[in-house]
Amino acid sequence: MLRGWVEFAGSLGLVLALLVACGAGDASSTPPGERVTRVDAGDSLHALARPAAFEGTLPCDGCDGIETLVVLHPDGSFRLRERRLERRSQMQVSVGRWTVSRDSVPRVTLFGRDSVPRQFAMTGLLTLRALARDGAPLESTRAIEMVRIAPPASLGAPVKLRGEFRYVADAATLVSCAGGRQFPVGGDSAFVRLQAAYREHVLGTEAAILVDAEGQMATRPGMEEGTQVETFEVDSFAVVNRREACEATRVHALIAIGDWQLRALDGEPLPALERELQPTLRFVLSEPQMFGNAGCNRFSGRAVLRGLDLVPQPIALTKRMCADSLAMARESRYGAVLGEGGWFRLDGNTLVLAKGGVERARFERR
Repeated sequence: MLRGWVEFAGSLGLVLALLVACGAGDASSTPPGERVTRVDAGDSLHALARPAAFEGTLPCDGCDGIETLVVLHPDGSFRLRERRLERRSQMQVSVGRWTVSRDSVPRVTLFGRDSVPRQFAMTGLLTLRALARDGAPLESTRAIEMVRIAPPASLGAPVKLRGEFRYVADAATLVSCAGGRQFPVGGDSAFVRLQAAYREHVLGTEAAILVDAEGQMATRPGMEEGTQVETFEVDSFAVVNRREACEATRVHALIAIGDWQLRALDGEPLPALERELQPTLRFVLSEPQMFGNAGCNRFSGRAVLRGLDLVPQPIALTKRMCADSLAMARESRYGAVLGEGGWFRLDGNTLVLAKGGVERARFERR
């Protein structure tokens, strides 16, 4: 009998040890990622060639903290996984855009699901320090530093998006309000219901309906052999009856009005220039086309905007030579920036073109 009791106690101890090791089934016990201790070529946030991830527990009002993981992608998008530390708190993933400044203390800014960007000071190549919404240092006794870790293969949680859904010519797309990323949409029964809701609510050809959607990110084969396309697989949705302006809608509405004057290129402010040497930019989205003055020559080219993405297209320049060698060099840089594409955002009344996470050009309305 004593032997049986010992075997039972041993088994019970093993079960308890496993429960402790596994968090007793508590989903809040996520093992930390593998910490990165050095930065190799291509890992700098200013010239990011591979995804970079940062992890930490951030303070919040009225809770014990928020377990946070952000993965920054080279194309300027991010995935943010958050979970409050309260027991059985649900994990959520959101998507958006990120940029990194060229300041003396660089800042990483996340343009996410709410209207106020989140800011982090780069306190080193491997750490980010959370800042208040106004960019000021946080006054908190809790750790507010996120450390760099090896990016996970998957964030493994439902993705919630508010975005503009369109179903035109059998092509379904969702443009996220947070950052303007455009995703093809797929799914099963929820996708069929979403198509029906679109037909019920849509106001005209190529118009959109605003939805709150939840689902998963998946990859599908692209049109070109060997390529993959990130797709949003919808699980559930709700149509937002009030018409709120997504960032992509606001940019599209403003970008087509009037001329834009280049104020900074690759982070360097332009000097005061004579009007004929001032680089400009204008869009005609109905055609679509962009054109303007490059400095010495005029340029024109197609302007394909998918969400906030400026898809690279060939740009044609006139052949005039300019006596000002600096103007010619600036013109060459400007043409290269536009030809490489990127994504747009509004910074107040200023239009910014970023490539990946780095600002390339800044414009003001002329």
